[in-house]
Amino acid sequence: MLHRRVHASQLSTVPSVIHIMERTVKLLLVVFVLCLLEAECSPQITAGQSTTTLEQRVTALEREIGGLQTQNQLLVDCVTNMSSDQSDTVKCARKIVTAGISYGRNVMFSAQLTHTLSRVAVKQGIVFDSPVTNVGDCYSGHTGVFTCCKAGTYVFYWSIYTTGTHYVQTELMKNTSSIAINRSGDANNYSTGTMMVLLHLNFGDEVWIRVKSRNPATSNIYADKSSSFTGFLLQ
Repeated sequence: MLHRRVHASQLSTVPSVIHIMERTVKLLLVVFVLCLLEAECSPQITAGQSTTTLEQRVTALEREIGGLQTQNQLLVDCVTNMSSDQSDTVKCARKIVTAGISYGRNVMFSAQLTHTLSRVAVKQGIVFDSPVTNVGDCYSGHTGVFTCCKAGTYVFYWSIYTTGTHYVQTELMKNTSSIAINRSGDANNYSTGTMMVLLHLNFGDEVWIRVKSRNPATSNIYADKSSSFTGFLLQ
């Protein structure tokens, strides 16, 4: 009868192997117990609810991924075009933050003029300084500019209130291009002119209102909650 010899070095590895196996089994048991506990503690979800929940999670993840992709592209552009101008760096950083906050959310704003603009000048930008609504934080009450933080089709509406015998034409600007004109003025009475436009925007496009013409040169634009600028994402 033949006997197989086992070297001492082979015998020394046996306890370590057994120890590893024991730890693995214990770990698996812990994971199994945790899974059972989670299943027992989780609320019962019907098939319809489960589908809805999954769809909501997928939609939320898609939005987060889209936002991260947008932020990543902006970051690449910022680094590629980085200059020594600190204001450019700050502006770029704000765009990155705004893209992450606003992506996947509704975007809408409405702002009012709180003080009279006296003797308005041609090409003067109108700063509607009091935002009533600013979902997405894409409108600035300091500059009067709406900066597109989510590409899509937008609706814009603005109204200008002026006194009798004053005629003021204002125009909606997309970056440096004039898109639509609003005429306000009456021979005798105070008058409010309004205008609405449907406009497709890409990320970073700027929309604002400026004076196109006025007559006489002493023409004013009044506040009184009648001069306002509104916009919202349609789709």
